[in-house]
Amino acid sequence: MADVSARVVMRLITDETHSREFGVECHYGPDDPYAVRLHFGAAAQDAVWVLSRELLLRGLRGPAGEGDVHIEPGTDGSLFVALRGTDGIALLEAPYGPLARFLAATEELVPTGCETLRLDWDSWLTELLSA
Repeated sequence: MADVSARVVMRLITDETHSREFGVECHYGPDDPYAVRLHFGAAAQDAVWVLSRELLLRGLRGPAGEGDVHIEPGTDGSLFVALRGTDGIALLEAPYGPLARFLAATEELVPTGCETLRLDWDSWLTELLSA
């Protein structure tokens, strides 16, 4: 079963008058059916944030998330994603449409509620016990 990826142009909001656009690679694979990976940059050392697919789906409909990740739809067809790290909070603005299409493609691959059917419990348990 193939993975789903989409490149989404997001805007990092630094203050009321400054922002910077950049591409983010959104990636979903059925081998880790609960997670969406956001790759910030093309090099191996660049940041990768792993977010809950369920959190992203909830964030399309309304405010969602506690702790390090908060997602909220904007009033103008955008989606705001706040990521809290050790250096502070990064506020990203993303276009609603491309993220909604990406998440719809993940739903076609692994429908919500069917994630546990995609997990390889034997491999997971073997790895856990060998650690």
